[in-house]
This record gives sequence, C-alpha cells and structure tokens, in this order.
Amino acid sequence: MTRSTLMLLAATACVAGCTPVYTVHVNTFSELKEPLSQTAPIYVSIDPNSRNPILASTIASKIRTLLEEHGFTAAEKPEGAGYRLTFRAGIDSTRGVDYMPVYRPYGGFYGFYGGGYRGLGYGYTTYMPYIETVYAHWMEMRLFQDAKDRTRPVWIGEAVVGRSDAELRESVNYLLVALMDYFAADTERWATVRLKENDPRVEGLAGAP
Repeated sequence: MTRSTLMLLAATACVAGCTPVYTVHVNTFSELKEPLSQTAPIYVSIDPNSRNPILASTIASKIRTLLEEHGFTAAEKPEGAGYRLTFRAGIDSTRGVDYMPVYRPYGGFYGFYGGGYRGLGYGYTTYMPYIETVYAHWMEMRLFQDAKDRTRPVWIGEAVVGRSDAELRESVNYLLVALMDYFAADTERWATVRLKENDPRVEGLAGAP
C-alpha cells in the first residue's frame, strides 16, 4: 500500500469524521482455492520487533476474538496450527492548507466610489486559510498456509480509515471489524465499510482486554 494511496483514501474517509460514522476502505487479495477451513486452528503471530509490544498483544487478542466470532478456531501456540496470521498497523499523516469561510458584517458605507450617499451594508464573506492534519490509520493482515512458513501468503488484507486525531488504539477496532468482513475473501477492488460508533462489533472490541 503506497503512501499516496493511503492519504487519498484517508482524505475521503475524513468526510465522515465529524459524524458518528467511520468509513473504512478495505482491499483484499486471495489465492485460496477453496473456502478456509474453520476446523484448522489459526495462530495469530505477533512481530517480536514491534515498537509497541503491549499494543500488538492487545490487537492480537482482538483478532482472536473476531476469529472465534466468525466461527474459526484461534490457536494459542503455533504448534499444531493450520495457518499463521500476521498483522501490522500504523499511522501516516499529512498537512494541507484549506480555507474556511468567514462572514464579516458591517453597518454603513459610502456608495458610488465616495459619493455622498450612506447606506446599510449586508456584510461579506472572506475565506481564511488554515492548516489541517489528516491521519491515515492503516492495518495489513497476511495469512499463511503453514503456521511455520512465512514465505508466501495465501491471503492479504489491507484497510485504512481517516481521522482527525492519532488515536490508533481506537481506530484498530474499526479496521479489524472491516477486515474480518472480507477475511479469506478477495474484494478484487477497494471496498467501503461504514461503521457507526455504536456498532455492537466495535463496542465489543472496545471493551475487550
């Protein structure tokens, strides 16, 4: 996923940023020849080099919760697991200049280029520049056929949501729910998932340890 793609999607996602609905963009790719077996345990792997292992452990726990809610079996250890699921998450930001309309009322004026008539003005609108920061919260998942093999994934999922803040701990709930809607499937193009703040799946993850 390129940085330019992330920021473009984040900008469109931020349209819903001032409402209780978040727009998550999802893109998934699959080489699975048949539906993913729900009996083969899936091991959720944490990157040992993660910059924030505490957050990584929290995300892994939420992924296991969602897997089980979707009928899959989450393995606690890689031994005996049929699949390995890895993940990465992060934030990219960009700053841009936008313009805000400002209404300026006024009372009287001399009309006709300095003529003697004094009338009542109705005000005018100007546009004041301001700097806006857009945060693109993103997540990537990779599913491997063998729990011990990480050479070639059989499924890749990407998701991004735009926000006006950098609170990744909250954003991962929306990213995970949207990705699991297309787990082990191929969207063939970017898909859009709109999630309300009070969506039961989002609220469930927010309260998960």
